[in-house]
Amino acid sequence: MNRSLTRLRLGLGVSALTLAMTVGLAVTPSTAQAANAAGPASIVNRLTGPFSMNDTVARYNIVGTDLGVMWDNGHGEILTAFGDTQSFNGWSLLYGQLFYWRSNVLLRSTDRNLADGMTFTSHAGPPGHAKRLLKPNLRREITIIPTAGVAANGAQYMTVMSVKHWGDPGIWLTNWSGLVKSTDNGRNWKAVNAFRPNGGGNKKFQMGAFLKVGKTVYYYGTPDGRWGAVYLAKVDESDIEHLGKWEYFSYGRWVRNNPGAATPVMSAPTGEMSVAWNDYLGKYISLAQGDIGVKLRTADRPEGPWTSGELVIPSADPYTGYAPYIHPWAKGRTLYFTYSISSVSYTHLTLPTSDLV
Repeated sequence: MNRSLTRLRLGLGVSALTLAMTVGLAVTPSTAQAANAAGPASIVNRLTGPFSMNDTVARYNIVGTDLGVMWDNGHGEILTAFGDTQSFNGWSLLYGQLFYWRSNVLLRSTDRNLADGMTFTSHAGPPGHAKRLLKPNLRREITIIPTAGVAANGAQYMTVMSVKHWGDPGIWLTNWSGLVKSTDNGRNWKAVNAFRPNGGGNKKFQMGAFLKVGKTVYYYGTPDGRWGAVYLAKVDESDIEHLGKWEYFSYGRWVRNNPGAATPVMSAPTGEMSVAWNDYLGKYISLAQGDIGVKLRTADRPEGPWTSGELVIPSADPYTGYAPYIHPWAKGRTLYFTYSISSVSYTHLTLPTSDLV
């Protein structure tokens, strides 16, 4: 059912590099265009970092982190993968650094009451320390960053990108993107033979977002950085590890085993993104980072056509950040998602009581 004349309220979660926060968005679809947002995001709570609702410094040795890629593990938990992570570590002082960096960590949650934020209930790693999931080869890459996650075939899968070089804001160069797999609920990960070198058609799929519809796994891909268009691939979940079985949406039809044939389903510039089905609107929705902030798009089918989108988080203060990831359990008028804010004071992020419903 398409509720184009009613309000869709969005709640947004923030995991910041220095202070991580959860944010609530309130947006209003207009009568002229379904799911148009008429208001900016508003903060719900901080997820990670000092003074956060999860006390991640003491519980997981996480001082700061970014991203917050979420997916349902199929067993009553939300798995949340974070990117580069800061910790207190005395050894780092020997190298002149206050914080110790590890490339990626994972936290779990069973919290279904998202109105006050998302409580993490466990983590991958020993007690008191969320461990690094994937170790980069520093001779070839700076870091390995998770970009999307999905449960398939009774296992957990993530796409990750190998970062070769950080450039100006919004610009970076990858070596490859790849698929990694966990059979123990995210504690340990190993690569499968599904790497996409950053060249040719695979350049279109260096980052992205998963969407699972029945047994079909869709992957919305973008080039490295935040300036490319969005392309679409799909595969039966039983073949997710076999790149030769993937199909690519090209000029309104599906083409097998040819990523170079893929044509855009969403326009540039687009960076980190997430896609989900929204019961309230009766549509697929996407939140994606762009050059002027985060846009909300809608479509009747996974391949679109997608709306041009409406700005729901301007790039200006107070929500200068990136990486909006939709919470899979968000229902009804309120849509919750994580969002990363760098170097922001939590005192600037107040929430009017009218935004919590």
